[in-house]
Amino acid sequence: MKNTLLISYTPRAESNTAKLVQTFIQTIDGRSNIVHLDLTKEPAPLLLEENLNALLKRNYDGMQLNESENDAVYSADLLLQQLLEADRIVIAFPMYNFSLPAAVKAWIDIVNQNGKTFKITEDGEYEGLCQGKQALILMTSGGDYSQEPAQSMNHATPLIQSCMSFMGIESHKITAYGLNQYMDRASDIIAEAQRQIVAFLKTNESW
Repeated sequence: MKNTLLISYTPRAESNTAKLVQTFIQTIDGRSNIVHLDLTKEPAPLLLEENLNALLKRNYDGMQLNESENDAVYSADLLLQQLLEADRIVIAFPMYNFSLPAAVKAWIDIVNQNGKTFKITEDGEYEGLCQGKQALILMTSGGDYSQEPAQSMNHATPLIQSCMSFMGIESHKITAYGLNQYMDRASDIIAEAQRQIVAFLKTNESW
């Protein structure tokens, strides 16, 4: 049975993103062991002076950390280990100001670690170390970013899919656009995204 890491950021009451998460959980039931990381309750640590310098010391300089430095990166390494142990990753969030919510970006920053999820080759190239893993991106937005000129303002899904690819993880996205822009059709937009989730899981047996 596959191990699935489900990462969600759904802080708003009656969250539309949470509806997509629930559809995924109900549809995948019994096919995967799910570890749920709720970033609203367990936020990833920001990269600040102490943990950042400890990670640079270990992951780039190849030096042993002292006790206080190990303590500084402890929570980061727990999140990293969750990712490394997962076969499949689901990341669900709303778009904030054309990009990722800060909590989601903090998680991305923590798990992108040299020598752990990617490496720098002898030729100076980057190589992802998470080949074989797959990710499903679930995103909702108030505006409609399906067409230009707004489409170019969506930096959220391109960014997170680029970060997944950088680590060697193939990803697929399902989006529910325009939930505020088309409030009279919001329930239909969510229902369509839910149908896409069900269809994706039914047609992708590897999940």
